Amino acid sequence: MKLKSLDHILVLADDLEATKDFYVDVIGLSAGDRPDFSFPGYWLYAGGHACVLLAKRRNIGEPVDAGNTHGGRGTTGSIDHIAFAVDDIDSARADLDRRGIAYKHQKVPGAPLQQLFISDPNGVAVELNFPA
Repeated sequence: MKLKSLDHILVLADDLEATKDFYVDVIGLSAGDRPDFSFPGYWLYAGGHACVLLAKRRNIGEPVDAGNTHGGRGTTGSIDHIAFAVDDIDSARADLDRRGIAYKHQKVPGAPLQQLFISDPNGVAVELNFPA
């Protein structure tokens, strides 16, 4: 098997609409076409590629949905973080400040890279990487 690239990540959302709004309004993805699955969700695109998929987190006792696409082993648990390559750290910081979104700023030691860390509405960390 030869890996080409990361295709997508699925985030299970407690509040599907708030999560979609976060990734669209704050991160800058766009909601696009999605197959007619039997469960609610969104496909969010960057550069014409669906890279963040959203599905409603199932409640305990409900039938299994998108959160169980990995062989019936129950939930896969939390995602630690999602990282995006971004331009213009000053503009991003101003936008996050305007929205009242807290962030942690970090300079990567020995690399020409700065990072901002924020959280989505489900507590998934989002890493924004800015080349110097």
